[in-house]
Amino acid sequence: MNLKSLSQFFAKDKSHRILILLACLLALVLGILSWSVPPGIDPDPCWGFLVMDGIAKHAPWNTYITVDPFNIAKNHYEFLAWWSPGQYLVPYLFKCLLNINTAKAVAVTLIVCNVLGLTGFYKLFTRLGFSRQVSAITIAFVATQLFFVNSYVYFLGGEVLLFAFLGWFLYGCFSIEKITWQILLFVFLGGLLGFFAKSSVLWMFAAAVGCIWINVGMAETGSSHKPWYDKTTLWAWIRNGLLLAIPFVAALAVIYVGYMSKGDNPTSDTGPLLVLPETFGYPLAAPILSGFSVDELVDGLIYHTDAPMVSYQAAIMMIVIFALACIAFVAFIGKLSHNKKYPVVLIFFYALGTAFFSYMYIRQATISYEGRHFRMIAMLFMPGFVYLLMKTKVSRMVFFAMWIAYAYLSFNSFKIQYVANRQTAKGPVTGFVQQVYDQATIDEVVRLDHMHYNDAIFVFNGPDIAMEVKQNRTIINDDDMNETVFASLKYRGKAGTIYIITPTRYIKNGKLSVLTKSFVDYHHFTYRQITAAYGISEARE
Repeated sequence: MNLKSLSQFFAKDKSHRILILLACLLALVLGILSWSVPPGIDPDPCWGFLVMDGIAKHAPWNTYITVDPFNIAKNHYEFLAWWSPGQYLVPYLFKCLLNINTAKAVAVTLIVCNVLGLTGFYKLFTRLGFSRQVSAITIAFVATQLFFVNSYVYFLGGEVLLFAFLGWFLYGCFSIEKITWQILLFVFLGGLLGFFAKSSVLWMFAAAVGCIWINVGMAETGSSHKPWYDKTTLWAWIRNGLLLAIPFVAALAVIYVGYMSKGDNPTSDTGPLLVLPETFGYPLAAPILSGFSVDELVDGLIYHTDAPMVSYQAAIMMIVIFALACIAFVAFIGKLSHNKKYPVVLIFFYALGTAFFSYMYIRQATISYEGRHFRMIAMLFMPGFVYLLMKTKVSRMVFFAMWIAYAYLSFNSFKIQYVANRQTAKGPVTGFVQQVYDQATIDEVVRLDHMHYNDAIFVFNGPDIAMEVKQNRTIINDDDMNETVFASLKYRGKAGTIYIITPTRYIKNGKLSVLTKSFVDYHHFTYRQITAAYGISEARE
């Protein structure tokens, strides 16, 4: 099929149904592949799955079980306020219902959430005034993006739950034309459900409530045929705003008192004020960086764990160009779109998202410069981009050529990572691919765990392998922990056998010595090499 026949196909009345079906079918097929070969996992959701293990051990709600540093014989419960609970509770639901391991439960979660997300955003786009063809093409284009495809080979946590939630929630928001008690309940429950999916939803929740207020105001003003500055109309706007503030504030209060105030969260860990070119530029450019997988294609413009593919100067230049393009798009889309709802949601989300993230970056909060944080803003930009590109024959040809190129890059990346996952060590308990540890080390940890029942403590430098320990407690000291904090670690008391699993580089850099000395009441650690990369230090009570 050439580009001309593609254009003719998308002009047909029924093509939107085929595209939606194909997009959902792709989500299913990728999910089946992820079931067959489990994905890798980001450290963030690993903490959630450690909390999930606490459920089976009757730990308090949403807490991670570790040791009390003043007496390691006792438990210490850390409330996990840094991430929302949905990233582990939804997979846990499928794990219990289907009697499968955690990795397979994640595969099911990916299928369900991605299908819900695709269909939800399709409904939203049509509600915002886009044709069924433009909405379906947008959804199909999203389904072939690098960020969508790679979610099946590397699990990031709450992003996929937020994708499932937000489209349907905003569809409901833009279906509201009058404030009733049912609508107030919808707003309140929507805020709680959104936070359950991902904690960063709070600024999106504020934008969504603002959209409801504008949408209802426009509907009432249109039906009354009175100008907005009329006293009756003006009072109606004020009354609606006050009514919507009730469930909004109530939801925030429940979230803060019942969850966020109980532990550290990304907004509580800040540094001195800092302003850089990317502080404002990255959020402004995010619709393109995130929506077209630019950040993923270059392995991170600003934030990258490996050597950068693009120099800092070139990255800033790209950010400036993309930011100006996004601002111009927002400025002109209102004139090009016949529906007033789309500019409303675009402006609210773009403005609040830019303000929120720029403020967090100025405060140096623990929020990275990654496109994934801006995915929902990008999703709202996408139908507008597609709408503009479908207006002329030349632009359509350019778009379809770009789509084919993007699809090739996405599926090729998926193939490479999928093959790598198939050949990488896997946790025999959770089923996840362990991208850091080798199979021999993982098997040895699991063997030692089976030898003890609540009378051993395992010390790791990351949460990923800790998920494989089920019968004993763990201590996790992040590999990037501040050196001063690391050197001050002290654990007192005795509680059976201590196993410290470390990379061999810990011997040369002195970290292993610090760890063994941190257990002040254990004086005889013996070290043995498991593999060339990892070793284990053991001390008995």
